[in-house]
Amino acid sequence: MIVFEDQLARIIEVLPTPIINEIEKPIFFNWGTETVLANYLTLSQGQNFPLIWLEEGEDRVDDNEPSVSRNARIIILYQSQCPNEFNPYQHQYDYNIVLQPIADNLITALTQSGISRIDSNYRTRRVKNYSMTQIDESLVYVCNAIVLNIEIIFNGAECINKINFN
Repeated sequence: MIVFEDQLARIIEVLPTPIINEIEKPIFFNWGTETVLANYLTLSQGQNFPLIWLEEGEDRVDDNEPSVSRNARIIILYQSQCPNEFNPYQHQYDYNIVLQPIADNLITALTQSGISRIDSNYRTRRVKNYSMTQIDESLVYVCNAIVLNIEIIFNGAECINKINFN
């Protein structure tokens, strides 16, 4: 059986490591509900950024192909460096330098990997100062985020193709 989370993790492993303020910052990956995301951020104490978070969802399995597909909601998060700044600042620094290149590379990898394909009509949303709260309503982290709503199909291929990141 093809496991959606495992296949997405394989794709994320081949993404280029972002360089932020001249320091390589590895991309972290995890999944779960938004409540689990808040708990994850609390436990990691803000150390795991940038983060690609896959919200739990329902898979469609095709044993004939074989493949697994999902209308996935993926949140790409980066802890806001200046949460008191307005949108133009967030856009110029966190989005242009960190978040958009990660989102572009993820789409490229999903398209060129040979183990996946996507519906070319996907939706994105940029959320400035996306705030995460715990169940007790205490603030966990203020992050900038790009939310992707995208149909992804993973096939049974073993090897990932060489991907041309621009």
